[in-house]
Amino acid sequence: MSSRSSLKLLLPLADPAQVLNVPVIPIGTLLAATHPFAANPPYLLSWLSPQISAPDMLQPKLFEKLVTENFETVPAKLLLQLATAFEEGGLCDKSGTFFYKNHLSKSNVPVLAIAGDQDLICSPDAVYETMKLILEPLVTYKVFGELGGPHFAHYDIVGAQQEGADLRRIFKPVLPLKFYIN
Repeated sequence: MSSRSSLKLLLPLADPAQVLNVPVIPIGTLLAATHPFAANPPYLLSWLSPQISAPDMLQPKLFEKLVTENFETVPAKLLLQLATAFEEGGLCDKSGTFFYKNHLSKSNVPVLAIAGDQDLICSPDAVYETMKLILEPLVTYKVFGELGGPHFAHYDIVGAQQEGADLRRIFKPVLPLKFYIN
């Protein structure tokens, strides 16, 4: 299925990185440099913040620290491989011959497939479509977020600290994530 993932925003970097033989893309440096333009008036790059966290989910200082200190450089070869996720056949290995989704049904390992209801990077639809490729008794699918809130974006599932969001109640049905909230 065609993905609406905002990771497509990185695709324009793939071809120049390959042509120029750039070893890494400084994603962390780019995010740190643009954060003031996304977090402060006149909010010129306000579309960047929801890529990381749903509105008001992370405390502002935690969000700033996440954006300015926790992202590193990304090897250009990894970016090129991730770009295959948006091509016919989906994500494949660097040789272009091994398509991961063709092998998911062969797994005998239990899988917990989780998504945030406002995740722009890996949407609930994309997680669900992938989950359908795994044998049903082996997969558990959970979307975090509720009508009326709280809502979860890409990094909120492990880092949310919103007041009023009873994360223990939200995570209780998903025992493998227990260690994140203790």
